[in-house]
Amino acid sequence: MASFQRFTQRGTSTFNPKVAFNFSNLDKSTRLHLKNVYACVALEIVAAALGAAINVYFKSQVLHFLGIVGMFVFMFLTATSANTTSAAVRLGYVNGLAACLGLESSYLIDYVIRVDPSIIVLAFAASAVVFVSFSLAALFAEKRSMLFLGGTLSTALTGLTLLGFANLFFRIPGLAMISVYASLGIFCLFVMYDTQLIVEKKRQGDGDYIWHSVDLFLDFIIIFKDLLVILTDKEQKKRRKN
Repeated sequence: MASFQRFTQRGTSTFNPKVAFNFSNLDKSTRLHLKNVYACVALEIVAAALGAAINVYFKSQVLHFLGIVGMFVFMFLTATSANTTSAAVRLGYVNGLAACLGLESSYLIDYVIRVDPSIIVLAFAASAVVFVSFSLAALFAEKRSMLFLGGTLSTALTGLTLLGFANLFFRIPGLAMISVYASLGIFCLFVMYDTQLIVEKKRQGDGDYIWHSVDLFLDFIIIFKDLLVILTDKEQKKRRKN
């Protein structure tokens, strides 16, 4: 934290990444662990993008269904293979999970493209900024204060799920968008919570960076999808007014 304060002091005229991002409150093994986690997240985002692109092109209901089934299969394989399978194989599992999530998301992405393709780029850029900002905020914090929000966030997520089920039956106007905005806020906080949880798990001896990356990857994807829905809704409203 002291390094961050020095970086932001009045009179600092140049950006020095070695000063701004040295994370002196984290030990060397934890920093290496986080590098591996974020590298996995980046690979998973690429795999998800490829999966989505494939089914945006083919528009196959079979691939969409296989994506849904594949998500559960690869999630199970990734979670249960930590002590029995090599890291290379588990990376294959986790990227298979990401690709299947891309296939599952392809219908939403295809719809957004038909409304305005630029929304995809804008939503991705905004998701990246949000994800990086909240991750850095969690890492710069000297105290792991976000860990105390675990129960609150879980309760909020349960409430959000119940709200979604209620909307299936009652179709209350505006409730769906309220749920999307609530989801965006909840998962922004989950980025901070999961980041600090990964650090704490590493300090307690859990070095499974592949499995740890899944939580952050899912946070990123949900934020991205929420932003897609929000930006598409705004674009459609603007067009209706015109």
